[in-house]
Amino acid sequence: MSRIKLRPLEQQVAVVAGGSSGIGRETALRLAAAGTKVVVAARNEAGLSTLVREIEDGGGEAVYVVCDVSDRAQVESVAEAAVAKFGRIDTWVAVAAVVVYADFEHTTPEEFRRLMEVNFMGQVHGFQVALPHLRRAGGGALVSVGSGETVISMPLNSAYAASKHAVEGMLDALRRELQASGTPISVTSIKPAAINTPFFDNGRNKMDVKPKGAPPFYDPAVVAECVLFAATHPVRDLYAGGAAKLMKLTQHLTPRVADVVLAKFGIPMEQTKDAATDTDGNLYEPSGDARVQGDFGKQALPFSPYTWLATHPTARRLLLAGAVGGLGTRWAARARSVA
Repeated sequence: MSRIKLRPLEQQVAVVAGGSSGIGRETALRLAAAGTKVVVAARNEAGLSTLVREIEDGGGEAVYVVCDVSDRAQVESVAEAAVAKFGRIDTWVAVAAVVVYADFEHTTPEEFRRLMEVNFMGQVHGFQVALPHLRRAGGGALVSVGSGETVISMPLNSAYAASKHAVEGMLDALRRELQASGTPISVTSIKPAAINTPFFDNGRNKMDVKPKGAPPFYDPAVVAECVLFAATHPVRDLYAGGAAKLMKLTQHLTPRVADVVLAKFGIPMEQTKDAATDTDGNLYEPSGDARVQGDFGKQALPFSPYTWLATHPTARRLLLAGAVGGLGTRWAARARSVA
């Protein structure tokens, strides 16, 4: 993917599917601030309307389309609106997702199906619709915002984790097909750790208490910066928050340890002490929640050194060179003292 040349943000048109709240909203705001023309889509029209107004008040350009990504025709209407308004599409960002907090036996087949329709088929629809437009634009970027559960499954999240694993399999195959044909379109998988968004409040919940993500939490800006980097750099994977990278390493290097740890601590880590209120969530209807931040701001880390280095390759190379040089100097000094 290193041969792919992506336009600077100020020359791009980007679609953010799932943009009315949380990560999607923060991403749209940051893209617009960088000069990108933005098309935002979601089910929550009120949230989209306030987002476009906020972008325009800041001097940016944006348009919104009400869309349930599980409906292919509605996704096609998003692309049509982008081309009609701005002439092309350079980057398609897939963020939309829903969740059910319940153990496997109490997650219904209909709930499994709905999560696959939104979380998996929503990204399939988006990328299939986007590809012809990116080709006509001379190339571009497909950016999938997934989850740490793309690589490690939490208890009570069997349907969600399954949908995220499915996305990753699709992305791998698509990326290899595009490389085989020499198509200048990058495919990036972003895997966030727990992010302080309204996502947890808005999920369907069958527990007696409100759910939360497994700490540590990170600010939505950590993910948004990954998206902006992927829109301009053909990178394969990005982990939003060092905890997400640690999750991957644990799953792949010591899966039995992951089993033991998450069996003991996984469920308590996903539970608050607050009684459950709205348990249906936004599985079939939008919640109307248009916040960027969730309820865990006091716990959220505003910055991830790991992710910052991943999205600043020059600084990473300089740091590595400095570390290697320091080791070399120490080795040489030790060798002289021995001699």
